[in-house]
Amino acid sequence: MRISRLSIENFRGIKRLDWTLPADQRLITLIGPGDSGKSTILESIHLLLGDRWSVSFSDVDFFGVDPVAPIQIKAVLTDVPASLLKDNTFGFWQSGIDHEGQVHQEPEDGLTPCLLVRLTVDESLEPQWEVFRADGEAHNITSSQRREFSTFRVDDRTDAQLRWTRMSALGRMSTKDGSERGALAAAERAAREALNGHGSAALSELVNEVQNHANAVGGSDFKAIRAGLDSSRSGMGANLALYEDVVPLMAYGLGSRRLVSLAVQQMAAGDRAIAVIDELESGLEPHRAVRLLNYLDRDPYSQVFVTTHSPVVVEQAPIGSLSVVQTAGGEVTITSLGGAGEVVRALRRAVPSSLLARKVVIGEGKTEHGVLAACFDAWDQERSASGLTTAAGEGLAIQDGNGGEKAANRAEAMAPLGCAVLALIDNDVRTADPHVAKAEQAGATIIRWDVGHCIEAQICSQLDVNELQDLISLGVERRGAESTVLDDINSRGRARMPNLTVEDWLLIYSIEDARGVVALAASKRGWFKDVNAGRALGEWLLARRNSPNLAAVFARLDQIRVFVYGAPPETQPGVG
Repeated sequence: MRISRLSIENFRGIKRLDWTLPADQRLITLIGPGDSGKSTILESIHLLLGDRWSVSFSDVDFFGVDPVAPIQIKAVLTDVPASLLKDNTFGFWQSGIDHEGQVHQEPEDGLTPCLLVRLTVDESLEPQWEVFRADGEAHNITSSQRREFSTFRVDDRTDAQLRWTRMSALGRMSTKDGSERGALAAAERAAREALNGHGSAALSELVNEVQNHANAVGGSDFKAIRAGLDSSRSGMGANLALYEDVVPLMAYGLGSRRLVSLAVQQMAAGDRAIAVIDELESGLEPHRAVRLLNYLDRDPYSQVFVTTHSPVVVEQAPIGSLSVVQTAGGEVTITSLGGAGEVVRALRRAVPSSLLARKVVIGEGKTEHGVLAACFDAWDQERSASGLTTAAGEGLAIQDGNGGEKAANRAEAMAPLGCAVLALIDNDVRTADPHVAKAEQAGATIIRWDVGHCIEAQICSQLDVNELQDLISLGVERRGAESTVLDDINSRGRARMPNLTVEDWLLIYSIEDARGVVALAASKRGWFKDVNAGRALGEWLLARRNSPNLAAVFARLDQIRVFVYGAPPETQPGVG
């Protein structure tokens, strides 16, 4: 079974989502910033197609805590199990879907047969599952019929799947004739007998299968999983649980418990199940998370939906499986990276964290990256003192653009993914102009220095003698010796200076010429061409925030500040 289309209305943080899934994509890895709706999407799928017998809702489950507008979760299902297409189930309720995704009343020739299913929750808080047709006619779905959808979820609530209970996957697999309570009772008696030196061949076989499958799923090394008594539980069947030798699996770490839970639930659901796994990397080392992802990509599931906030997983996942989730006012969009161009592919490898952000600021190079990092540190500190959100709270990622053209290309590539993108780019190379224009057309914000200026030239362009002297002193700190900086200056000036005293230079140079020589030396000899040096330059700038000679620099930096944090309240103090 596959979900071809999913729509969600008024459920938790999602006001509206209408998502047509790629037809050839089994593994779907949802990425993007926190609070964008990724986990809610997985929960929606599980609520609609899972076999939970009892599901409770409250007013907080409605978008905006407003139960007047009902929750509706709807899906178009294809490749539906034959057991659900019998005449006594939903055989007469099939619809058809064409290659453009349009649903038709009947599964006519040339159309793909499908079922339309929905979950509705209104003010009564009573959920109603239905199969429906395009004309609105509907028929209830029972919990036992929902079990035939073979959909299961793996999250941090794993322990229930590690015990034999009436509703656990282990309990269902132990049932051969439908008498679950009898099967559980027999299994518990078998476990007690095993403790007294007797064995249960059927139970041992099942446990061995669980062990092998768990090892295959996540690269674990279980060697002696067995059934044992769980002294923390009471009641029929509830005492029987999985052990690794003498240690109950409930005592293992979260990652190992989740892997076994996944293995057990897949075994119970069958090879063509739909799995939803929230926070794939939770409790797992990066190498085990990547192994699990690779397993899910090749194992014969019908579909696997996972979420992740791990840059390692983003980098290692098949790029065609990645879909970026973004939200604006509850309107959720999902953008697949299948068919992504080389720029996005390079970004995924170089700065995967940017694909997890709501806002991205791209500095032209390492200097700008460092300056911006210093500015955001200072702004965050100030805002925290005032009880305002930080850059991290705004979902910001900062990256080095590796040059003006490349920075603009990155901005152009990222803008369609739903995040807000800004690039700070030099204005001294005209070959960057068409790339800047394309980025702006794509929806990115581009900020440039005055015409003809790089960042060093912009900073130096209005400095007075004392400020220029101070900048030279910072250059000495970064370059390590006055003689090195003097060589830098003399390699770029028309006259040879005997020292680094700007006042002495003015016997030969005008102040404009002196500024130009320092800017050129700083730029071409790499005074600030690494992130740490850029940070030092940013801190130097912030210490001179109120200098009128740096007004043009801070005009740009303030634009970036507003882009990330929004327009500040009138009472918000400036950095000074």
